[in-house]
Amino acid sequence: MVTGLDALFLEVNNLDESLSFYRDQLGLALESHNPGAEPPMATVRVGALKINLVQQIETMLKRGRGVHFVLGVKDVDALFAKLSAVDNHVQSPSDEGWGGRFISVLDPDSYRLVLVEWNANQTEMRV
Repeated sequence: MVTGLDALFLEVNNLDESLSFYRDQLGLALESHNPGAEPPMATVRVGALKINLVQQIETMLKRGRGVHFVLGVKDVDALFAKLSAVDNHVQSPSDEGWGGRFISVLDPDSYRLVLVEWNANQTEMRV
């Protein structure tokens, strides 16, 4: 029986660039960084979720299609200000009927991240 989502494994083109995005721009906690491993990898944490970043250049020619990550944030407008200062591709904050105010941004490998500040009475996306 499945008990929850514990980790994501993302194949990335450039470990340093991806680590900078997830750790420095989004503020995820660095759990491990092994640039000398084969393949090079790092793990960041957001809440209980581990995101393993693994530099795998040759395995995929086009990434980021069909997968969107929805991550909760405390202040979407403040995060938009921070991200838009370094990334012109971040979508302006928008309020949606499914329970939150969100922004959308692509990571360095074109994985789409939806960063949402949930309404006070909403803690997850309803589909």
